[in-house]
Amino acid sequence: MSRDEKAEEEQVGLQFSVYPLRQAHLRAAIEAAVQAAAGEGVAVTIGRLSTFAPGCEESVFAAVRAAFAAARSFGPTVMVVTLSSGLPSESTVAEMTEVLHA
Repeated sequence: MSRDEKAEEEQVGLQFSVYPLRQAHLRAAIEAAVQAAAGEGVAVTIGRLSTFAPGCEESVFAAVRAAFAAARSFGPTVMVVTLSSGLPSESTVAEMTEVLHA
C-alpha cells in the first residue's frame, strides 16, 4: 500500500447539511457553518445540497462542532451529518465518473 493510499484510508469523510429553522435569511447561517468547518482544517467542497469535508478524525469532529455552533448562533438549526471511514481513492472516483460519461 502506497503512502497516499494509506493517508486516504485514514481519512474520515464528513458530509453535512445545515437547515436553519424559522429564520428570514438562510444563507448567513449556512455560510457561517461552512466557514467554521473549513477553519478546522478539513478540505471543504460545497455542493448544492450538502458540504463534503474529509480530513483526519480529529479535524472532522472539530469541524462538526464548529459548524453546528456557527449555524445555531443564528437561531434554531437542524444539521444532518454523515461520517465515513475508508473513502474511495480519487482514481476510483475518476474511473466511476468516466464509466458514467462513456
